[in-house]
Amino acid sequence: LRHDIVQVLCKFEMIFPPAFFTSMMHVMVHLPKEALLAGPVNYRWMYPIERLLGELKKSVRNRAKPEGSIIEAWVQYESLTFCGMYLKDVEAVFNRPQRNNDGGMRNEKLSVFAQSARPFGDPGRGKSFSRNDMEVAHWFVLNNCDEIMAYLDEHEQMMKREHPSHLVARKHRELFPQWFLDFVNKLKSSNSPTFSDELYNLAFGPIRAE
Repeated sequence: LRHDIVQVLCKFEMIFPPAFFTSMMHVMVHLPKEALLAGPVNYRWMYPIERLLGELKKSVRNRAKPEGSIIEAWVQYESLTFCGMYLKDVEAVFNRPQRNNDGGMRNEKLSVFAQSARPFGDPGRGKSFSRNDMEVAHWFVLNNCDEIMAYLDEHEQMMKREHPSHLVARKHRELFPQWFLDFVNKLKSSNSPTFSDELYNLAFGPIRAE
């Protein structure tokens, strides 16, 4: 980077206007040498120190006695931190319920059905999802369900055997939902022990309620 950055900036000057080249662009010339001499930036970064000094400055209430104000504010902060971390019945920032707390997890076989949810907003004013939106949402759920990763891998390998490499990802996304539904229906018809109602609901996809 130290040897190439000069040529890169020269090429940029042929493309971008002069206003693009601020001091932050020029500093890239010196950053490789600085990192080589001084080491990783996290050991010499002043930003956390400046943030701490800013917080201490905000705690000053009596400008005639800034040291005493800082000490008093720090004692209060440490006391509140102790109460919040070690007193169970005291609600503080450390044990406060999450803002979007939906009631925890339920005991379900599939992780996607274990999460509780609550409606948000006015359902009467909401917009209905298009078919493409429903398909995208269904694929997102299928692709992020840990329990069916084996089926995803199996179908992806099948697509690699049947299609060229540049089409594998698109075909895998387009064909997997229907392939997975057919596969689950076969499990259901054969009374397979791996079949479950949750697996069928996951394969069936979202239900459109008009």
